[in-house]
Amino acid sequence: MERIDVFDYIERACAVLDENASGFAHAADRLTEYLQNTFGGIDATVGVTSRIKTRDSLKEKILRNNLYKEYAADRLVFEMHDIIGVRLECRFFKDEEYLYAKIREVFDAELGDGLYAPSGKKAIRLKLDAPQPEKQKNGFNIYRIDGSVIYAGECYNFELQIKSLVNSFWSEIEHKLIYKNSRYNQFDSLMKDLLNSIHESLTGVDHQLNLIFDRFAGNSFDNQQTQLENLFALGLNEIYTAIVRANTGISVSISEYSEAIVKYLLTSSSYTKQAGGGVPVSTLVRRVLAPERAENGGETAYSSVLISLMEWMRNVDYSSIAIGEKIELAPVTTDNDDVARVFSDNMNSDFYLNTCFHIFFSLERGNDEQDFIDYINYYASRILDGKTQEQRYRTLAALVETDAHKLPLESTIAALSEIL
Repeated sequence: MERIDVFDYIERACAVLDENASGFAHAADRLTEYLQNTFGGIDATVGVTSRIKTRDSLKEKILRNNLYKEYAADRLVFEMHDIIGVRLECRFFKDEEYLYAKIREVFDAELGDGLYAPSGKKAIRLKLDAPQPEKQKNGFNIYRIDGSVIYAGECYNFELQIKSLVNSFWSEIEHKLIYKNSRYNQFDSLMKDLLNSIHESLTGVDHQLNLIFDRFAGNSFDNQQTQLENLFALGLNEIYTAIVRANTGISVSISEYSEAIVKYLLTSSSYTKQAGGGVPVSTLVRRVLAPERAENGGETAYSSVLISLMEWMRNVDYSSIAIGEKIELAPVTTDNDDVARVFSDNMNSDFYLNTCFHIFFSLERGNDEQDFIDYINYYASRILDGKTQEQRYRTLAALVETDAHKLPLESTIAALSEIL
């Protein structure tokens, strides 16, 4: 059967994107480099990132917004305002307003039609006549500015967003839960309430992060590390509580499981040796919270840690987390099969243990079997290391008698580790 014309339009538009991929990439690089050089030295700035819309994203947007009715296929990618997306990322909500004010100071040469450019560099332009921040459809504010950059005689449009770490994290979650998931509708009352609840909690996280940052020097290391762990657990709990409710229709508390997973992530996960160029996250946290300066060039690692933690969570494919469904693992062999057997025998019979491992597998990298082995070895080391054979037997006997829903909790691990 013959397809309707819109699909031919989409293919032509994607072909133009492919043909001009190099030009878009160079334009994005030029823009990112300028913004980094201009605003990267400001204390509030975390970094500058850019992306070019992919073929799949372009196809979705053409159909979703009926763009084939507005532009010729060969000019569409040059007319779209966000074919290039640039994000100026900062630490806190209050820094968004501060960086926007700095942009207004730098882009001070008026070109007409609401466009402004830096003095002596008119190849990069921003449309600054619109009120900022603007209100999104979801009711929340965002600093989003249209602009253009001229490279090799061609004008490339881009959209510049200014986002705090928490807002950046929030937008990725919303994007994956709603925008990329046809099962959910942003305007369904349940989903709207869930998203509002998550946003409110993250607003509190931003406030607490700000307070901690301002008071680092006055607190002990242990207290500061505990605060940072609690904040990360809070964000994890809010997101996955919403997912559990969306998948099951039931509101349950998983805060204790979030705390246990955070403890693993910060000490023994696959990420601990990657963050900070091979430095374990626990070491980075100590560098951040201790009053002395870090070793690498005298710069503190504060931003590195927070970015790493946020990146883990915002890169998760939340739409694929099958809360409530059985977890199927291939047979595995570990050095701690007795411990592994207790978990595997109960994983699909206890709701909370099942949910805990769904969360765990979604956050860890690699295949589920290897992640399970790593977790079991971590768990066994915490409850068995340093014990005699007789003490190990008693500990394993107590483990078998433990209620399934209590197995992963920090309180359970602590109690088992103290058995002598």
